[in-house]
Amino acid sequence: MAKKRNHFLPLLIILGAYMWFVRGFLFRPLWFDEALTVLNFALAPNPAAIYLNYSIPNNQICYTFLLRLWIEFQPAFLDTTVWLRLLSVLLGAGTLSALYLLFRTRFGNGRLLLPVLVALGISVPFLIYATALRGYMLSALLVTLTLHFALRFARCREWKSWLCYAAGSLLTVGTIPSNLVMLAGVVLYALPLFQADFYRKRSFWLMFFTPPAMLLFFYLPVMRQFIGAVNLGEGWNSGGKVLLAVLAAFSYSFAMLLIPATGSLLAFDRRRYNWLWSARAAIWLLPIPMALLLKVAPFPRVFFPFWPLWALLLAGGLRDLSALNCRWRRRWQPAVWIAALTAAVLLWGWLAQWPELRLAFSRRNGGNGSDDYFFGYYLRNEHTPDKTVAELKKRYPNGTPPIYLSFSADPWAVMFYGNLNGLTDPANYRFDGPRGVVGSIPRGSLAILRDDESALALGQRFHVRLKELFRTPNHGVYRVE
Repeated sequence: MAKKRNHFLPLLIILGAYMWFVRGFLFRPLWFDEALTVLNFALAPNPAAIYLNYSIPNNQICYTFLLRLWIEFQPAFLDTTVWLRLLSVLLGAGTLSALYLLFRTRFGNGRLLLPVLVALGISVPFLIYATALRGYMLSALLVTLTLHFALRFARCREWKSWLCYAAGSLLTVGTIPSNLVMLAGVVLYALPLFQADFYRKRSFWLMFFTPPAMLLFFYLPVMRQFIGAVNLGEGWNSGGKVLLAVLAAFSYSFAMLLIPATGSLLAFDRRRYNWLWSARAAIWLLPIPMALLLKVAPFPRVFFPFWPLWALLLAGGLRDLSALNCRWRRRWQPAVWIAALTAAVLLWGWLAQWPELRLAFSRRNGGNGSDDYFFGYYLRNEHTPDKTVAELKKRYPNGTPPIYLSFSADPWAVMFYGNLNGLTDPANYRFDGPRGVVGSIPRGSLAILRDDESALALGQRFHVRLKELFRTPNHGVYRVE
């Protein structure tokens, strides 16, 4: 019994570290994409409307279904923002638990997974998406589970395993279509189990074609909307910058493990070498064609669901280094080695949370305000749409006049907190967007601009005068005269 408990001690450490660090991200206000997900999709009249409304990629359908169900169970005593974020917190804990419980026997009965999963669970990007109202953490969990069933099917060729793999693929692409690339990584990870003549085996080709078949099956009924959403071309203008942001984020998060994980190179055995095992290394390269060949490079956050696969590849490097140490017949104290690595990871994880360090990385590697991994504007102290709404509620307890919001002022976040506080009728909000711009704003209405935007320029645009009412770290609020 004691030995069995020892198997779960690493998992308790992993989850304990994760829960300790995630607190600092749990209470941040919603930002544009999160508020849009809730207001425009999760609160649709019925679940069928969620599926049929794939007008923009913000509707990550399987996650939106789950979020809608989660909203139904909100307790009255808990803050709405915290409750909404707790869903992703649980998905993050589920991802870490699945990685440990399903793959621990491959890595020294879980001991070698300890520093890797601690590094993953306390990394800034993981904590961001473990509290985000988006489908990226659900995708990471689904990729992990789908990999498990893919490996079972590759070993045993059981139909039950294939059905689970197909279901996992369906849910994964149904959350985010670009997850198809992550499922290509799953196939590469399972490839060595089919041996050198894999191309002759029907089971391999069944595994290979299942994810694209599931993508077609899921989106075929809404294919016209799906093509329209793809053609919106949302993303970054530079694929090179996207790759830099992804690489820098992963290196930043796993800095203490990158050198020890080169054990796979050091443990190279030419006599026993089988090239098929090296095919897994191509998983590291899968973001490159997606970033460089598409007309518009995707946002860096699109590649976050790769992180469970990359974490397992790092754990494989640590395992090989441990085997190499034993081969050289040196005195081997695995407990000391693992404890030292874990302590180094925890120390770096604490340092990596410092706002000054994250901001420096964001400016150099992350895209600064549009950063997905380091310190985006929505993670900073000045992002306070809830405070703007609270001040408006104090000044207009019976409801505000119509409100114009600039697109840079995070209109969906203001609308979310406005709706929570009964600030004004949702129809009274006006803002510019991709589908059109506001033609005029009536006198007597309010205008909310980002704190660094010019009220004079807006007044000249609409031929009105703006009188400042108050300012918050996030916004300047004006009355139109």
